[in-house]
Amino acid sequence: MSQHQKNNNEEIDLGDLFRLLKKGIQYIFNLFLRFVAFVLRHAIVLIVLIVIGAIIGYFLQKKSGELVKTEMIIASNFGSSEYVFNSINQISYQIGHKDTLALEKLGIPLDAGALKLEIKPIVNISRFSQEEETFLELVSESNFINEEEKAKMFARYFRYYKVILSHPKKINSAKILNNILQQLRDNPYYQEYNNVNLSFLNNQIKANEKLISEIDSLVGNYSKAINKQQQASSTFYNSANNLDLGVVIQNRNQVQDQLQYLYREKVANAEFLRLVDLGTPTEIKEKGITYYKIILIPLLLVLGYFGLIIFVKVVQKARKLE
Repeated sequence: MSQHQKNNNEEIDLGDLFRLLKKGIQYIFNLFLRFVAFVLRHAIVLIVLIVIGAIIGYFLQKKSGELVKTEMIIASNFGSSEYVFNSINQISYQIGHKDTLALEKLGIPLDAGALKLEIKPIVNISRFSQEEETFLELVSESNFINEEEKAKMFARYFRYYKVILSHPKKINSAKILNNILQQLRDNPYYQEYNNVNLSFLNNQIKANEKLISEIDSLVGNYSKAINKQQQASSTFYNSANNLDLGVVIQNRNQVQDQLQYLYREKVANAEFLRLVDLGTPTEIKEKGITYYKIILIPLLLVLGYFGLIIFVKVVQKARKLE
């Protein structure tokens, strides 16, 4: 094939491409014109629907009131993370479906309006070991585990959680969240676990405090004996009773460190699901489209009208085919 024929073929191909592009643009423009014509034909109905929807949305939004959120922070213990997640999801379902008995138990008025309950872990990556980080990374990238199971697996690695209640301003969120927390605590297994754990901690604390007191008494008596005999050495060693004060003091420090750890554990586990902060109502910064009912309701009415017209057209064409 000559160079001249190649050039002609390329010009034909480019010409076909431009014609196709022109037809595509023309088709899109015609669709736009048809849509505008359709809107003009149904302008009165659409305006009426928008006005009605805006009025309904305004009153619904006014009735529900401005939504705020209250975040309660709790500390899970005894491996109860999965239990807490499942329980919050169950309570959230009951609130969303207006379960009368559940709402009454939680102190939520039946006319409270829109409420939403959710739970999120407070992530602290610094407490993870390298092995844990590697494991969680493999879990997150796995295609064999569904998202719900992944969430449960991640939940086990966190101790602190935010229980978030989205509610109208008029609602007493502190009372509701307290009732939710009491309902979570009402678990015989974890209550018994907590009582046994507290009993063990108290006994261990008493034993360590007694041991420290005995060590202090021993060191004090030894020091008095050294002063009387006027025998001081860099190693604090007395050959008469083979007491090495360096080792004794080191052991005392270890017991003291363990005692401090036991104190912290007693505070953290004084009760099942320790309340860290009850929280106060704050503004919701990220609001979904469902919050703006004055926009959502008219949009749904217009889309519903379009859907009705399309359905009628389809039925008419189906009847013609018959």
